[in-house]
Amino acid sequence: MMRVEYDEVVSVERLDRPKSTPTVERANGFGVRLEEQWFWFSDLEAAYTFGRAGRTSVQVRSWNLVEAATEARFDRNLGRMVFTLYVVDHSGLEASLGKGRKLIRRFADGATPQSAHWNA
Repeated sequence: MMRVEYDEVVSVERLDRPKSTPTVERANGFGVRLEEQWFWFSDLEAAYTFGRAGRTSVQVRSWNLVEAATEARFDRNLGRMVFTLYVVDHSGLEASLGKGRKLIRRFADGATPQSAHWNA
């Protein structure tokens, strides 16, 4: 599932289970908000590293890291796929992780220059 912009971002108390059907794909992971733009990651290491790196930009004054689910579903009324990000709004993980050096190291150790994928 790949999407740059979400049709909607919905705050939830908890995430539903992942789902894969012919009309709905939902995966749990982590959401990173840089200013008002959201990004979804399947792994905490990648999400944290992205958020911390993004925060070093002069254009980014705030960031959040939360539990999140990304969902793509076909909407018959619209005749297209609709993309939703569900965020657990009280799970602000960035503050509880401190400097996150272990997460960043694990991400760096699993990164491969030839691939967009991260190897956990």
